[in-house]
Amino acid sequence: MATYNQGVLGGFSGKVGPVIGSNWRGKNVMRSIPSKSTKTVSAAQQLQRDKFKFVLQFLTPLKGVLTETFGANVGSKTPFNNAMSYHMKEAVTYTGTQFEIDYSKVLIGMGGLCGIKNPIVQGAGTTAWQLTWDDNSQQGLAYPHDALLVVAYAPTLNDFDFFMAYSVREEAGCALHFQEAFYGETLQLWATFSNAPLALTATSQYLGSFVV
Repeated sequence: MATYNQGVLGGFSGKVGPVIGSNWRGKNVMRSIPSKSTKTVSAAQQLQRDKFKFVLQFLTPLKGVLTETFGANVGSKTPFNNAMSYHMKEAVTYTGTQFEIDYSKVLIGMGGLCGIKNPIVQGAGTTAWQLTWDDNSQQGLAYPHDALLVVAYAPTLNDFDFFMAYSVREEAGCALHFQEAFYGETLQLWATFSNAPLALTATSQYLGSFVV
């Protein structure tokens, strides 16, 4: 059953015969009910579907971050769409039997803000690590109070840890305290800067692989 929102001349939500009405990003839209395809899926098509599913599963826990750090909405494409598109093209390899993430090409942010300069990660026991970088806030598109974002990923646990607004560019360093579940795990780390008032993000940098 469909419901009229603004009288007979307004938009509606629900199903009327073969048509579905809904509101998408503030616009009233109608679409036909898709018919089931009887075509056989080719091997290449199935591989592409599997690749899409694989990337989606990896990025979904990052969606809240990527929505803020991967550009703005452009037409019907959201920042998360942009992130999906990039990682599908650049950050996935196929071994012949399975897909694998190329962690060195993963991005947690993409934009025109100046990135993190000369980052160094050093272990400080099992409870805290130290991340340092050069303060380049005097360069163009680099500001003293750009907020640091670090993401850590434990592949064997399929779990992420987030350090959001943990430090700012001019501080040139901070301690990283990982969750206890990450002790003994090999982690993949990425870092970037963002500036919320200016709606700017830096293209992130892969920090490397580390055992906690």
